Amino acid sequence: MFYTKTLDIVLIGLAGSGKTTFSNAIALTPTKEKPAPETVPTIGLEIQIFQKNGVHCKVWDLGGQSAYRSEWPRYVRGSDVIVLVIDTQHPFDLMIVKKELHGLLEDSSLSKVPILILANKIDLGPKIQSEQEIVEGLNLDYVTDNPWLIIQCSAKTGENIDKALQFLLSHGK
Repeated sequence: MFYTKTLDIVLIGLAGSGKTTFSNAIALTPTKEKPAPETVPTIGLEIQIFQKNGVHCKVWDLGGQSAYRSEWPRYVRGSDVIVLVIDTQHPFDLMIVKKELHGLLEDSSLSKVPILILANKIDLGPKIQSEQEIVEGLNLDYVTDNPWLIIQCSAKTGENIDKALQFLLSHGK
């Protein structure tokens, strides 16, 4: 009997952080020569379903505008992995992201759910935040119930997307 692992991934992050581009990147595997397709901001949510390395993946790409953030908890509950996408070119957004993340993690049902923090848009220049700045900016030292990992990446060019995909696929059930 053929058995396929499944993986429910929820993408959260502020508008314009690169969630949809990342969703396309893990499904399509972009390169510098063939970057991920251009996207438009997600209104509400988008769902993408694909198979990757024998894992049936369902990606919930949630809108990051303030009007949609109150809906995040509904979709995050029951997910296998939370992917938090941050735009490394906008360090001032970390305060808002921290508030949203820690608000979500007050829900005890999310205890133990792995969190992948994607420090996205490293291809855009020198304003890249260091891993330590992200840890401090998001108060990740206080996130002790959930395993978390930070990966600096470019969803557009595909840089380090393979590492993110490895992390995600290791959490399929």
